[in-house]
Amino acid sequence: MKFYVESLTKCSQRLGTLSEIEGKPSVAIRTPAVMLHTQKLSQGGQIPHITHEVFRLVSRKPQILQIPLAGMHTFKEAIQYYEGTISSFIGSKDSLSCLTLQDPCNITKQGHHSSLKVPIWTKNGKVYYDAKSYMDVVESFKPDMYFLLSDGDTNISSSEKRVSKSVSNTISFYKDCLERHRKSEVLKHSFVIAPVVGGYKHLAREKYIEAMLEDVRDVDGFLIDGLHNNGPETEFLEFHEIEPIVQCIVDKLPVEKLHVVQGCWNPVNIIGMVELGIDLFDTSYCHILTERSAAMTFAIEPTERTNAYEINLRDAKYVDDFQPILLGCDCLSCAIMCTITCDSLKK
Repeated sequence: MKFYVESLTKCSQRLGTLSEIEGKPSVAIRTPAVMLHTQKLSQGGQIPHITHEVFRLVSRKPQILQIPLAGMHTFKEAIQYYEGTISSFIGSKDSLSCLTLQDPCNITKQGHHSSLKVPIWTKNGKVYYDAKSYMDVVESFKPDMYFLLSDGDTNISSSEKRVSKSVSNTISFYKDCLERHRKSEVLKHSFVIAPVVGGYKHLAREKYIEAMLEDVRDVDGFLIDGLHNNGPETEFLEFHEIEPIVQCIVDKLPVEKLHVVQGCWNPVNIIGMVELGIDLFDTSYCHILTERSAAMTFAIEPTERTNAYEINLRDAKYVDDFQPILLGCDCLSCAIMCTITCDSLKK
């Protein structure tokens, strides 16, 4: 898989294409784009609230599925004996897979650090991964894309000590994972996304990027990690808080590589980050919106900036409302359902 970008201007919106995909030569995904968030735990690999049949009604084009290891950990032994890819294993062989570490919908518990190991939280509790055990899983999953292992346990209030440890751990993970990738025949066509850590400390980010850029020969993209600890709280981050650090990072990354962020970002922040040159996001925000019985009504208009981008379907005023969720929208939900239908379904 290769990424081609149309504009090589730093820190500005751009268009790109993911193409030359192994086994799918006719597929090309335009960016900015989103990965479809998949469910955790026993439902690993499934898009929340959407069956395979409904998904085919929504889109017949191949999509990128975000597959958190936190949700697929319990299947790792079964997949080791499965000869196919993770996409085939979950019944979505026509989709592309992107293996990530944490589930952006769930708060990643802070602390629980161990030397050169990263904890993930599964239905069976805490599990530690080091570079070797993580790459063992990556090789058995055979994803189209994957994030290298990282210690991204930082946020806007993280201490200098925690940020420094995050940087040193991730530099070590980066070198070990990349070395393993280069030796792997199974992963030779996989798209490698390297994390960029350092919290909200500009000097720490610069230190990490400088160390990473010494060897980026087999790196295809970069994940801006460590901006939050995942979960619904991410949507409440103000753009003015994240803009300076994202701009600092993007300005120092190679412009020809894919730029990725993950998390439950609200639409206003996503548009802001697109303008800074971010290419790939995920749909975890849609999942938490659905879980609280809300519907997105964000109308993307070039001249309109508003914070009103959802409605509460539990509001009594929608009990007898036969209008579409969003007037003028031609998506599947708005085309065949109205707010009163949604009200009855959630009961």
